[in-house]
Amino acid sequence: MTNNENINELETLRSQLNILKKKLNDQTIVNDQLLRNAMSNKMSWIMKYIWFELLALLPLCALSFMGIKLMFPGMPWGPMVCILLLVAVDIVLDFYLNHTSENDWLAENLVATGHKLIRMKKLRWIQVAVSLPIAVVLFIWYGFCFSAETDEVMSMAMNIGMIVGGVIGLGIGLSVLVKMNRTNDSLIQQIRELTKEEL
Repeated sequence: MTNNENINELETLRSQLNILKKKLNDQTIVNDQLLRNAMSNKMSWIMKYIWFELLALLPLCALSFMGIKLMFPGMPWGPMVCILLLVAVDIVLDFYLNHTSENDWLAENLVATGHKLIRMKKLRWIQVAVSLPIAVVLFIWYGFCFSAETDEVMSMAMNIGMIVGGVIGLGIGLSVLVKMNRTNDSLIQQIRELTKEEL
């Protein structure tokens, strides 16, 4: 075999190796993109839920209080406005605490994103620990104001309704919170496996 043939064979091998490397790189990029999309999509239901709070829950609360005010004109605005403000502040905090961007899912940012997800879980529990006692106080205030404007039977019915509704609402809220934190746990585990970092 001549030198020229050896050189040609080497060039052919080098060319094939470059093609193989390019295919592997392209495959890695595609897999990386798919993984980032999958991780981002796991968080998307949380943002949909928060938009539901803003576009459905808050207006429904406002309409309910307007209806009560029309039926009982002597009912003071104070407790109703404060409850609506609490709901609005909680929704704003939900947007802030649960926000993730495309940059969060880039390969070089995954460790920082893992720490962000851990912090997000802690802040959610702090939010509940602060807002729940405030909500209880506001609804007790609301119940006293309502009792002052209605007869005993109507007052009893409203108070029972508030207690039952509060327990159901608390159960739903806690189940959503637990589901959010499980989503975070799943993503944190994936990040640990990918980065080999202990978060």
